[in-house]
Amino acid sequence: MINDKRLINTFIELVKIDSPSGDEDKMAKEMGNRLEELGGRVETDSFGNVIANFEGVGEPLMLNAHLDTVEPGRGIKPKVGKIKIETDGTTILGGDDKAGLAIIIEAITSIKEKKLPHVPLEVVLTRGEEAGLLGAINLDYAKISTKKGVSFDGHGPVSNITVAAPGICPIDVTITGRAAHAGVEPEKGISAIEIASKIISELKLGRIDEETTANVGLIEGGSARNAVAERVHFKAEARSRNLDKLEAHLAHFKEVFDKYDKEYEEAVIEIQMERECQPYNFSEDHPMILEILKVCKTLDIKPSLEPTGGGADVNIFNGHGLEVVCVGTGDMDLHTKKEHLIIKDFIEAANFAVELILSK
Repeated sequence: MINDKRLINTFIELVKIDSPSGDEDKMAKEMGNRLEELGGRVETDSFGNVIANFEGVGEPLMLNAHLDTVEPGRGIKPKVGKIKIETDGTTILGGDDKAGLAIIIEAITSIKEKKLPHVPLEVVLTRGEEAGLLGAINLDYAKISTKKGVSFDGHGPVSNITVAAPGICPIDVTITGRAAHAGVEPEKGISAIEIASKIISELKLGRIDEETTANVGLIEGGSARNAVAERVHFKAEARSRNLDKLEAHLAHFKEVFDKYDKEYEEAVIEIQMERECQPYNFSEDHPMILEILKVCKTLDIKPSLEPTGGGADVNIFNGHGLEVVCVGTGDMDLHTKKEHLIIKDFIEAANFAVELILSK
């Protein structure tokens, strides 16, 4: 139903536009122009998210993807093969999520071209997804009229349907001790590195259970090899698809922090815990899941209902009462220089999008 060649060309054109998180202006303008040319009523909210509405018949549906990519995502040189699209190995490909953007454009182009009846559409393209779901968090929900939809932002084929995702809590810790010369008078110092090492060694990290993980991903501090480190900052996180388990693990983190705060009375341990998103779980008989399964059956796609350990715009949408489900786009090895897009899966996802938005 779609134009395979046009879909691939659109993707290639989009990945050649640099749009790492925080630098999405050109991509936002490009997508806004394309959606407007297709007849959409396009606007941006105060955060710069792009919202486009298309009139139709039936129950309205949201189509979502995000505008930004991770680094290294500048000067991408895509290579189209018979089976996959990849890069020259110096950057990511940007299929996360420009595959989603291209799928949405091709689906709407195809139905407009063939003058097929379709449901009312609300296309929501967010900024800063890779930087912490910032676009979805700051989206002007007063501008959103749809209550359900599909996000084209998953890994693997479109048959990968994400039915559950974790709540995520970033944790920022700053430890301030006291500097001293390490060779002359170390006893006058309080090592922030020593305190941090003790804290981290007691935190339960990695795979906690099938629904819960925790990690310390970044640490920095100190000033010189021969100076007792006055300051250390580290970033951690806890995430779980079960809210009670997430709360329990955050309580464990706090218990460890409190222990060393009391032990090192002259040091200052500052902790910021701010919930990024809540977990969500769709049952197999949820109306939106059933609608997606019906499309899969029509296209003879064998669905796979999967939980994930990652977060996405969908987490935030569902927290606002919008029933949006994430599906795959054909993209693989996301966030690495080995990222590649499986062409047959990419095409299948675009055909899925067309079938999804047709008026029934």
